[in-house]
Amino acid sequence: MSNPSHPWFAAYDEGVPQSITVPHAPLTGLLAEAVRRFPNAPAVQFYGRTLSYYELSGEVLRFARGLVRAGLEPGERVLLLLPNVPQAVICYYGVLLAGGVVVLSNPLFDADTLLHHARDSGASTIVALSLFHELVAEARQHVPFQRVVYTNLKEYLPPVQRQLFTLLRQDREGHRVPANESERGLWLARLRKDGETEVALPTLDPAAPAVILYTSGTTGEAKGVVHSHRSLYANALQTSAWFTGAEPGNERVLCAIPFSHSYGMTAAMNFAVAIAASMILLPTFETQNVLHTIRRERPTIFPGVPPMYAALNEVRDVRKFGLSSLKGCISGAAPLPVEIQEGFERITRGRLVEGYGLSEAGPVTHANPIFGKRRAGTIGLPLPGTEARVVDVESGADLPPGAIGELLVRGPQVMQGYWQRPAETAEVLSADGWLHTGDLARTTSDGYFQIIERKKDVIVAGRFNIYPRDVEEVLYEHPKIVDAAVVGIPQADGSSEVKAFVVLREGERATEAEVFAFLRERLHIESMPTSVEFRQALPRSFIGKVLRRVLASESTKS
Repeated sequence: MSNPSHPWFAAYDEGVPQSITVPHAPLTGLLAEAVRRFPNAPAVQFYGRTLSYYELSGEVLRFARGLVRAGLEPGERVLLLLPNVPQAVICYYGVLLAGGVVVLSNPLFDADTLLHHARDSGASTIVALSLFHELVAEARQHVPFQRVVYTNLKEYLPPVQRQLFTLLRQDREGHRVPANESERGLWLARLRKDGETEVALPTLDPAAPAVILYTSGTTGEAKGVVHSHRSLYANALQTSAWFTGAEPGNERVLCAIPFSHSYGMTAAMNFAVAIAASMILLPTFETQNVLHTIRRERPTIFPGVPPMYAALNEVRDVRKFGLSSLKGCISGAAPLPVEIQEGFERITRGRLVEGYGLSEAGPVTHANPIFGKRRAGTIGLPLPGTEARVVDVESGADLPPGAIGELLVRGPQVMQGYWQRPAETAEVLSADGWLHTGDLARTTSDGYFQIIERKKDVIVAGRFNIYPRDVEEVLYEHPKIVDAAVVGIPQADGSSEVKAFVVLREGERATEAEVFAFLRERLHIESMPTSVEFRQALPRSFIGKVLRRVLASESTKS
């Protein structure tokens, strides 16, 4: 299969289509289709409690009706402050079914970030785990929420687990909401009860906004990325089409990556619903808990981020936990070092491939073939229905294979725009649908794409452009180094110092001179760091990206 403008088609796994057809249906249609085809298949597994797709659909319907009876109007924004618990899936699809717009926020964020998400989106309602009642109480001092809905972690635990939770954890861990706050709020259990009565639900427009996701705000105030029902439906179908080995109704997806992040929302939750897979929910990523869950539940698919796979690689005798059940894993949200990829595949004998995306594109736009010809160190090929090109940063002209420029993507999964920011939308999204990613990339002649670096992270040192990932890949090859980051530290004269930050494996010792000697054998002299700092850990976002700005700031202050 050869196509000069789309050479990547020839490298697609057998059975992957070149394009997809997106139904004229809202995102809730994914769930409706799963229920129609596999009503009795397990949809949610949570510490011994299982909900079938039929049962999940009933919970979603009751919550949606409860919201409408509580006064929610179509188009109102509902902020979800939930980790990966059954309520996260129920409330996500329930808000959509009620005609609302989901605003995703992470419980690990501080009050200022939560306030920004609430104020900027104009959220009228917040749904939160009772554990976060102090954060909600602080937020409602500044935001006039019309409705505050609480839910307790124990609500979807099995009976015995629920009793133990009430006795041993509820008060000790702060899950009980104080009476004055509790009385001011609604409760999910009550809304579900109210939803047992028939009530008219709105007709949903596939082109209408469905979800607002906030960017990380690393270079300014976080912006709300608006996705329609159609764009998210499309990305769920694109990712499921890519996984040709998946058996609908018979897969088990390990959901450790937060649904509150675009990658977790699409590659774990919506993808799982698209193939009627079981979602094995983990509210947090704790290495031993993850391994015991893998041994007990035997997941077949594990979407994750590089630090997750790296953590599993470092566990002694990790094979005894039965990781061989994993058919395939797609790593996203951050670059996947080759050393981590190869180590994980040795352990599991499964496939770990690197993908790529950004919140503005649903987020998934590229991935390496799951079963076919993958290229380590690349983000692989554009997904079905996705166009991609590399253009000159200055002129915007298309570049030939091998040349470095900005990556542009276009497809049905691209956002509608930034929430109430038309000028900033126009800066990144052209009138004909091309999204400027802000990433420097290059292509191979047969259509594989390689991310070189974020434009803002390129280090200009004298006459040379230094790409941190190139240096980091070499650092990961060092047998004593488990984590690494390379950052440009601004100097008084306007130049930048190239500084490496490394984390050593447990029990290992190394010197700066030793690291320099290792690098000199593998790097051009102009790419060499000028200093190495040893750290116990690197600062990371909740999704696992290294926070280079934090490292640069700390080094500048010191």
